[in-house]
Amino acid sequence: MKMGGWKMKVGVFGIGGVGGFVGGALARVHGETYFCARGENLETIRRGGLRVESVQLGNFTAVPAGISERAADLGVMDVLVVACKGYDLEASCAAMRPMVGARTLVVPLLNGVVVSEQMEPLLPSCLLADGTIRVFSHLEAPGVVVQTAGQCSVVLGMKDGSRPAALDAAAELLNRSGVETKVTDRIVRASWNKYVTMGSNSCVFCWYDGPAGKVLADPDHEKVIRAVIGEMTAVAAAQGVDLPASLPDKLADAFEKMPADTVTSLYRDLSAGKDPARTELDHIIGRMVRLGRETGVPVPYHEAAYEKWRK
Repeated sequence: MKMGGWKMKVGVFGIGGVGGFVGGALARVHGETYFCARGENLETIRRGGLRVESVQLGNFTAVPAGISERAADLGVMDVLVVACKGYDLEASCAAMRPMVGARTLVVPLLNGVVVSEQMEPLLPSCLLADGTIRVFSHLEAPGVVVQTAGQCSVVLGMKDGSRPAALDAAAELLNRSGVETKVTDRIVRASWNKYVTMGSNSCVFCWYDGPAGKVLADPDHEKVIRAVIGEMTAVAAAQGVDLPASLPDKLADAFEKMPADTVTSLYRDLSAGKDPARTELDHIIGRMVRLGRETGVPVPYHEAAYEKWRK
């Protein structure tokens, strides 16, 4: 790994909305960027590169140094960005093992909380980080990623608070690609902060079985919203995570201002009839149910939402 000379071999596993945006940004500026993708997406990128249409970075086509469905074709990486769906995490970890060596920095950028805890038993020994990402992007068509609004921002860190050189090198490369990235020694707190922000909304929509308009029409909606948030912050506290005291008020106030048709992607998938096993129901709401049981914290709203949609 020659960090100063930008000779890092960087892999991106999963070229969807998140992985495509980050991977495209990296491949545009870093010649040693490799994609692990599949299906029509893979074939389209292999033929003509990955098209990125971004309000932040502009429109461009990125060509990776290599692309394959088989991780073994790409080899061991210095840095591996993981952007699979939560429901594919176990299978993805098995598939990516040929890209992971003892010195590989693995950076998960997917929904959930402290995802490294789920990945650690599934991967060989490596530098396993945690990360959060905020980006409004999606796979518009095979080989085409669109970022529709806002700025993409990433926070990286190690669960134990350490700061290996590879972590700073990865952050520097991401910043050079145009993806605003910070390193923190409190990534567990940052991960929980995002999880509560995103997960509480998903739980509320799933519990009500409707968009924001239906939620806000209920005279008791504030009580429900705050109870859902309270379940999550109580579990976090039981795990020793000190979330900002202002977070519940901030999230409850933000919900009050949502347009009537607002939903999360999880509720959109479930309400459209998608197989729950192919959504992030288990990864987002189910994970909170399990954490509640592990910590002894009651999470009745999460349990009800989970049971309503689990089939």
